[in-house]
Order: sequence, then C-alpha cells, then structure tokens
Amino acid sequence: MGEIEKTEKETEKTEWQYASWVSQLGKWAWIIGVINGLVGIIWSIYLIIVWLPILVYFPGAFVPTEAIWWIIASIVGIVISLLIIRPKFSKPCGEKDWDALYGWVLNLGGFNVPWMLIWGLLLFIFGWYGWAGLAVLIPAAMLIFMGPKEYNWSSGEKKAEK
Repeated sequence: MGEIEKTEKETEKTEWQYASWVSQLGKWAWIIGVINGLVGIIWSIYLIIVWLPILVYFPGAFVPTEAIWWIIASIVGIVISLLIIRPKFSKPCGEKDWDALYGWVLNLGGFNVPWMLIWGLLLFIFGWYGWAGLAVLIPAAMLIFMGPKEYNWSSGEKKAEK
C-alpha cells in the first residue's frame, strides 16, 4: 500500500505545472468551436432577416451579402471542430496524452509542423472573431513552447545528396 501511495504522490509532484488548465481548455476546444460556429450562423441569419428588408427601400444601399460568407465559414468551423479537433486534439488533451499531441505532425521535408497549430489557425480564420481558434492555439502553444518535454521540430530525415 505504501508503494502505491508513494507512486501517486510522485506523479502529482512531477506533473507538468500547466497540465490542468491546458487539459481543460483543450478538452473544451471542440465545443467552443461548435458554439462559435452556431453564433456566427445565428448572427448572419439575423443580419439577413432584419437588415435586408430595411435596406431594400434605400436606393444604392449596401446589401449584407457577407453574411452568406459568414454562414459558410461558420459551417466550415463547425465541421473542423467536430471531425478534426474533437478526436485528434480534445480527446488527447482531456486524457493528458501529450505524446499523442506531440506525435500529430505534418512532415515537410524534415521539418515537423504540428497539426494542432495548423488546425488552430484554420479555426481562427473561419471562426467568429477567432475565439474558436484561440481555444486550440493557446494549449498548442503551451505544449510546444512550455510543454512537459521539448518539441522536436526536426523529423530527422535527410534528403539524398546528388
């Protein structure tokens, strides 16, 4: 019994100092992305329903056609959140499986680019004022630059010399 208690106490002491809040924010990132998309869709529909009938009566008035693009961008954000962020980012974050996140990379000629940064940037672009992307980018940046272990930017592959 003393052995198990000692191991649990050592694990608590050696756990990464930012693990709890990075895990929580990462676990909720996909939900934040979906809510962000829904807010974008609702706001866009509101603009179309409320302002379009008013603006029709003013000659040369600006019709809010960007609302259609906001709806499309919001749908893309929801799809990214559900199909990519939830299984590949939020699940490992919730389980504190940092190795899975460190291993989720795009290899570009010997340079490892973390997918969590790429998808976080895409959510930032397609999200409503970017706050969905921040829910991915903040934990990703903490893992990469202040994580429990050093991020390996190099894949170790070398190009064949001619």
